[in-house]
Amino acid sequence: MDITPDIKKATEEALDSKEGFFLVSAETKSGGEILVEVDNDLRPISLEEIITLTREIKDAVGEERLGDYDLTVSSAGLTAPLRLPRQYRKFLGKELSVLQKNGIKETGLLKSTDDEGITLEVKRKVKVEGKKRKVEEAVRLLIPYTEIKTAVYDLKV
Repeated sequence: MDITPDIKKATEEALDSKEGFFLVSAETKSGGEILVEVDNDLRPISLEEIITLTREIKDAVGEERLGDYDLTVSSAGLTAPLRLPRQYRKFLGKELSVLQKNGIKETGLLKSTDDEGITLEVKRKVKVEGKKRKVEEAVRLLIPYTEIKTAVYDLKV
Protein backbone atom coordinates (compact mmCIF):
# COMPACT_ATOMS: atom_id res chain seq x y z
CA MET A 1 0.00 0.00 0.00
CA ASP A 2 1.28 3.48 -0.94
CA ILE A 3 2.26 5.48 2.13
CA THR A 4 2.76 8.75 0.23
CA PRO A 5 -0.76 10.17 0.89
CA ASP A 6 -0.28 9.57 4.63
CA ILE A 7 3.10 11.31 4.53
CA LYS A 8 1.62 14.30 2.63
CA LYS A 9 -1.25 14.61 5.09
CA ALA A 10 1.05 14.36 8.14
CA THR A 11 3.43 16.92 6.66
CA GLU A 12 0.68 19.41 5.80
CA GLU A 13 -0.82 19.06 9.29
CA ALA A 14 2.58 19.64 10.90
CA LEU A 15 3.22 22.68 8.68
CA ASP A 16 -0.17 24.27 9.43
CA SER A 17 1.11 25.55 12.78
CA LYS A 18 4.35 26.94 11.31
CA GLU A 19 4.18 30.42 9.80
CA GLY A 20 5.10 30.60 6.10
CA PHE A 21 5.87 26.89 5.71
CA PHE A 22 4.47 24.80 2.85
CA LEU A 23 4.93 21.38 1.28
CA VAL A 24 6.76 21.37 -2.06
CA SER A 25 6.72 17.61 -2.70
CA ALA A 26 6.43 14.22 -1.07
CA GLU A 27 7.30 11.13 -3.04
CA THR A 28 8.24 7.52 -2.51
CA LYS A 29 11.27 6.31 -4.42
CA SER A 30 12.18 2.75 -5.26
CA GLY A 31 14.03 1.06 -2.44
CA GLY A 32 11.67 2.40 0.20
CA GLU A 33 12.95 5.97 0.38
CA ILE A 34 10.43 8.74 1.09
CA LEU A 35 11.56 12.24 0.13
CA VAL A 36 9.73 15.25 1.56
CA GLU A 37 10.68 18.77 0.48
CA VAL A 38 9.36 21.85 2.29
CA ASP A 39 9.86 25.57 1.85
CA ASN A 40 9.08 28.83 3.64
CA ASP A 41 7.74 32.07 2.15
CA LEU A 42 9.47 34.24 4.71
CA ARG A 43 12.95 32.89 5.43
CA PRO A 44 15.38 29.98 5.15
CA ILE A 45 14.54 26.84 7.13
CA SER A 46 16.93 25.82 9.90
CA LEU A 47 18.29 22.32 10.50
CA GLU A 48 16.53 22.26 13.89
CA GLU A 49 13.20 22.94 12.17
CA ILE A 50 13.84 20.08 9.71
CA ILE A 51 14.65 17.71 12.60
CA THR A 52 11.49 18.76 14.47
CA LEU A 53 9.36 18.37 11.35
CA THR A 54 10.81 14.91 10.69
CA ARG A 55 9.87 13.82 14.24
CA GLU A 56 6.37 15.26 13.87
CA ILE A 57 5.80 13.39 10.59
CA LYS A 58 7.11 10.12 12.05
CA ASP A 59 4.91 10.52 15.14
CA ALA A 60 1.80 11.28 13.05
CA VAL A 61 2.30 8.38 10.63
CA GLY A 62 3.61 5.98 13.26
CA GLU A 63 6.85 4.03 13.32
CA GLU A 64 5.01 0.75 12.63
CA ARG A 65 3.36 2.23 9.50
CA LEU A 66 6.70 3.60 8.28
CA GLY A 67 8.20 0.14 8.68
CA ASP A 68 11.21 -0.23 6.41
CA TYR A 69 10.72 3.15 4.74
CA ASP A 70 13.53 5.67 5.09
CA LEU A 71 12.10 9.20 5.58
CA THR A 72 14.20 12.15 4.40
CA VAL A 73 12.90 15.68 5.00
CA SER A 74 14.74 18.61 3.40
CA SER A 75 14.21 22.24 2.59
CA ALA A 76 14.25 23.70 -0.90
CA GLY A 77 17.64 25.36 -1.11
CA LEU A 78 18.68 28.31 -3.26
CA THR A 79 19.91 25.98 -6.00
CA ALA A 80 16.85 23.71 -6.00
CA PRO A 81 14.58 23.94 -9.06
CA LEU A 82 11.37 25.87 -8.46
CA ARG A 83 8.32 23.61 -8.63
CA LEU A 84 5.35 25.61 -7.37
CA PRO A 85 3.98 29.07 -8.22
CA ARG A 86 4.31 29.92 -4.53
CA GLN A 87 8.09 29.40 -4.75
CA TYR A 88 8.43 31.82 -7.66
CA ARG A 89 6.95 34.63 -5.55
CA LYS A 90 9.97 34.44 -3.25
CA PHE A 91 12.20 35.43 -6.15
CA LEU A 92 10.33 38.49 -7.46
CA GLY A 93 12.91 41.07 -8.48
CA LYS A 94 15.68 38.45 -8.62
CA GLU A 95 17.46 36.80 -11.56
CA LEU A 96 16.20 33.39 -12.67
CA SER A 97 17.51 30.93 -15.25
CA VAL A 98 14.59 29.29 -17.01
CA LEU A 99 14.90 26.32 -19.36
CA GLN A 100 11.77 25.98 -21.43
CA LYS A 101 10.43 22.69 -22.74
CA ASN A 102 11.32 23.82 -26.28
CA GLY A 103 15.00 23.89 -25.25
CA ILE A 104 15.36 27.69 -25.09
CA LYS A 105 17.14 28.96 -21.98
CA GLU A 106 16.43 32.48 -20.74
CA THR A 107 18.05 34.31 -17.85
CA GLY A 108 16.46 37.47 -16.59
CA LEU A 109 14.75 39.41 -13.85
CA LEU A 110 11.53 37.90 -12.52
CA LYS A 111 9.06 40.79 -12.81
CA SER A 112 5.78 39.07 -11.93
CA THR A 113 4.15 35.73 -11.26
CA ASP A 114 0.59 34.47 -11.07
CA ASP A 115 -1.25 31.14 -11.16
CA GLU A 116 -0.62 30.76 -14.91
CA GLY A 117 3.05 31.68 -15.35
CA ILE A 118 5.81 34.22 -14.98
CA THR A 119 7.01 37.43 -16.61
CA LEU A 120 10.76 37.42 -17.12
CA GLU A 121 12.61 40.57 -18.20
CA VAL A 122 15.60 39.69 -20.40
CA LYS A 123 18.17 41.82 -22.23
CA ARG A 124 18.23 41.71 -26.05
CA LYS A 125 20.46 43.49 -28.54
CA VAL A 126 18.29 45.15 -31.18
CA LYS A 127 19.14 47.11 -34.31
CA VAL A 128 18.06 50.73 -34.04
CA GLU A 129 17.55 52.72 -37.22
CA GLY A 130 20.27 55.31 -37.71
CA LYS A 131 22.77 53.59 -35.40
CA LYS A 132 25.66 51.37 -36.45
CA ARG A 133 25.65 49.12 -33.40
CA LYS A 134 22.87 47.17 -31.80
CA VAL A 135 21.47 48.61 -28.59
CA GLU A 136 20.65 46.56 -25.50
CA GLU A 137 16.95 46.65 -24.65
CA ALA A 138 14.83 45.03 -21.93
CA VAL A 139 12.16 42.67 -23.26
CA ARG A 140 9.46 41.06 -21.14
CA LEU A 141 8.64 37.42 -21.82
CA LEU A 142 5.46 35.76 -20.60
CA ILE A 143 6.27 32.13 -19.86
CA PRO A 144 3.47 29.76 -18.76
CA TYR A 145 4.38 27.23 -16.05
CA THR A 146 3.32 24.49 -18.48
CA GLU A 147 6.23 25.53 -20.75
CA ILE A 148 8.90 25.57 -18.03
CA LYS A 149 11.13 22.51 -17.82
CA THR A 150 13.31 23.89 -15.00
CA ALA A 151 13.75 27.25 -13.30
CA VAL A 152 16.40 28.10 -10.74
CA TYR A 153 17.62 31.18 -8.91
CA ASP A 154 20.65 32.53 -10.78
CA LEU A 155 23.41 32.76 -8.18
CA LYS A 156 25.87 34.38 -10.61
CA VAL A 157 24.25 37.78 -10.30
